[in-house]
Amino acid sequence: MAVALIAVGCGDDSSNGTAPVNPVTPEPSLTSSSGAISSEAISSEVLSSAGGEGVDVPATPEVSSSSVANQDGNGSIVFDPAVTGLVLSTDEDGFYDMADVYKAVPATSKVAFVIRHSKRQKDVGSESLLTPIGIQMATTLGERLGGDEPFYYASTDFIRTRTTCEYIAQGRGETAEVFTWDGLNGGYFLTVPSDTLDAVVSGKGGNPRYIAKYAYGAPFTKAVELQVEPYFYPDMFARANQFVNEIVVANMDSWKRVSILVSHDMLVEPLIAYASNRTINLKVYETPFRWVNYLSGIAVIVDANGVVTVLPTKGDTVGWMKFSEEVDE
Repeated sequence: MAVALIAVGCGDDSSNGTAPVNPVTPEPSLTSSSGAISSEAISSEVLSSAGGEGVDVPATPEVSSSSVANQDGNGSIVFDPAVTGLVLSTDEDGFYDMADVYKAVPATSKVAFVIRHSKRQKDVGSESLLTPIGIQMATTLGERLGGDEPFYYASTDFIRTRTTCEYIAQGRGETAEVFTWDGLNGGYFLTVPSDTLDAVVSGKGGNPRYIAKYAYGAPFTKAVELQVEPYFYPDMFARANQFVNEIVVANMDSWKRVSILVSHDMLVEPLIAYASNRTINLKVYETPFRWVNYLSGIAVIVDANGVVTVLPTKGDTVGWMKFSEEVDE
């Protein structure tokens, strides 16, 4: 089946431990949770003072905005589920519920959810575990998703992303084989390793402020903002198109009909801004200081005709969070 830009691709319903080939980026290393961790797997993360997180990875080549369809509806991408016959509605913030999306997508379509991990311990870097609340959040999401078909699960090489997959699967009543996949790295929208950005902004509001301003096209005017502006790919929408097309779509032949791909807020924040055409407010740099919540992200759907739909989604009761209101455990 021919698949348009930005989509969950079509393929068989098999899942294996072989890394699917990415047409632009190097072939991602892929290992299951039952096997050894790949030497190329993501191994470091930067946690900013404001709670942002990322991974230190090389950037992949930028794609010209003229070669991809834009979020505004040009090209073959759909951002309104009604166009493809999906009966869905958003909450007051603009998020679609993950369980609703899964249940609305017909058996002839495929869907991949790219989401942030569940609630985790603070200030312990890549070794942070899910908190009791985080475990319950992920398990509850799995229960709400339900269904009896096996899902495909992949995550970055972090305990909290891998165990998010495992607890979602447990909630669904299945045992997950979670594949470690470099394609989900948090630094995808950066032209530099994430620790380069962190070194500049860690004492100046943390990564979230600058990632959010980039995601929402807010002008970089202060000295530090102008310094870090080149650290981001200049066209957020083109880069998001590239992610879904080349990281998700190109690899779906190796996955099952439904995929859960767990990453980090640095990746998910711009993807939500893209999928909602910047109408969902996750502008942590201005009142009410909202940031992407745990288990929020995007759904990428392709129907039997290859028509692609991209939607902002939430796995918890709300799609956003405020750092000041986060409960310590």
